[in-house]
Amino acid sequence: MRTFERHITSLRSQALAVLAANQARAADQSLSQVDRQVATFNAKEAQAVLGILDDLKPSLGPEEARKITARIRTLLEWDV
Repeated sequence: MRTFERHITSLRSQALAVLAANQARAADQSLSQVDRQVATFNAKEAQAVLGILDDLKPSLGPEEARKITARIRTLLEWDV
């Protein structure tokens, strides 16, 4: 597997973990409504990231791929 594909696979795993965690928080009735709303928003962001990852083409150049993965990684770090 090429480096780019490994990065995408890793980012996809992280996005899925963020999505699952936030979906669980959004459904947790012991949390305040505001906390559940934030979790819902974060889950939607994680779903958007997954959509981006699913649409990426392996023909991207290495520099463009690095920029995209760095940006997505930054988004995921904010959601955890």
